Amino acid sequence: MKRLVFRTVIITAGLWAVTAFAQDRLTLKESAELILKNNEQVQIAAEAMTGAGLKINESKSLYWPQVSVGGAYTRMSLFGEIQIPYQGEMMTFKFGTPNNYSFRASVMEQAFNWGRTARTVDMSKAGLDLAQDGLLMAKHILSYQIVPLFYGTVFFREAIKVLDDNLKAFEKKLDIMDERYKAGLASSFETNLMRVQISTLQGQKLDFENSINKFRIAFNGLSGREEKAAFEPDAELVFEQADFNKDELISEALANRVEFQQVEHQLDLGRASLGLAKTGNKPTLTATFNYEFRNGFMPEMEKIKGNWTALLSISYPAFDGFRVSSQVAQAESNLKAVELRRTDLARTVVMEIESALSDIKTIEQKLVVEKTKIKQAEDTLRIAEERYENGLLSATDLVDAQNGLENARLNYLQLIYNYILSKYSLFRSCGRKI
Repeated sequence: MKRLVFRTVIITAGLWAVTAFAQDRLTLKESAELILKNNEQVQIAAEAMTGAGLKINESKSLYWPQVSVGGAYTRMSLFGEIQIPYQGEMMTFKFGTPNNYSFRASVMEQAFNWGRTARTVDMSKAGLDLAQDGLLMAKHILSYQIVPLFYGTVFFREAIKVLDDNLKAFEKKLDIMDERYKAGLASSFETNLMRVQISTLQGQKLDFENSINKFRIAFNGLSGREEKAAFEPDAELVFEQADFNKDELISEALANRVEFQQVEHQLDLGRASLGLAKTGNKPTLTATFNYEFRNGFMPEMEKIKGNWTALLSISYPAFDGFRVSSQVAQAESNLKAVELRRTDLARTVVMEIESALSDIKTIEQKLVVEKTKIKQAEDTLRIAEERYENGLLSATDLVDAQNGLENARLNYLQLIYNYILSKYSLFRSCGRKI
């Protein structure tokens, strides 16, 4: 009974450990989403977008009348007065009072300003669009920063497996040479040579493990996780050849790249800025209404009375030292520069796609060559082991044959890793989401 309970506990614990391990493994998409959720750069871009949205509300406030309320107290030491005889007495009439009180409410509205307010709002809306583009760009850049960390971890783990296989092979050869050395059939140089190779591989393995550790630290830093949190990519380093059509990729990039959206929104901002500059020398019609409570009205100088005033004013800048014409020319120049940037961006995107396709094609050809080299290295090692056993080959040549196979396998893994990075570089150039 106790044995059955013990086995049940062991099985349950094993299943729990497997489940926990599976939950810790992250796909590339899950890793990217984790970074986008917690990274400070995304949060900063989101706050910038919030601020741009509030800027629109600020611009729209110009549509509303501006209301102000104020008050003042003035103490006067000198004011005019006159005395007039009336019914045998001298009457004094003051033209002021020592204590003056004033409470005023003013309402001012730009009845007509030649569309300045509308263009200011348009500029704010374009600013919000650009802030949204900035958020999308930050997310796009960050999501692709995970690719070399994610697949770099996978690559070094596969490379460590190659080193472990090579270590086992050298350890096996070392055991054989120790036996031959004891029998007087091998020299100490041969056994020491094997030990040197084992130490070299162990050092190389430590370097690979350190690279994995640095990738984990970098990922945790980007994703806002604890520095010691585990990073387990759920992927394999396998070669999956893809067929790409250049024209389709270019069309996809022109439709999806955030940079093209940014250019369009910069054009909107430039047009609104140009329209606003052109209104600089146009008239403005302003309506103002004031209502005031104050004293100082004759003949009851001390009594506070209510009164109102209404004002309709127009202003026209007859001459501004050519300021507006310079602003218009500057806005037109900025607009032309943005239009040229759109053309240059399209050319740059085409170059990026063509370059990535060239890299992919070259790596595919190298993979074919490297696969052949692995087969040749395996045959070379097999022949070298046979010749060494028959005393026809030195230990140095045997080590070279073993290392040749290791290098060929590592080179093949490196090419697969480069192929994956080139594919994702192509996807990034097309504006494709992970």
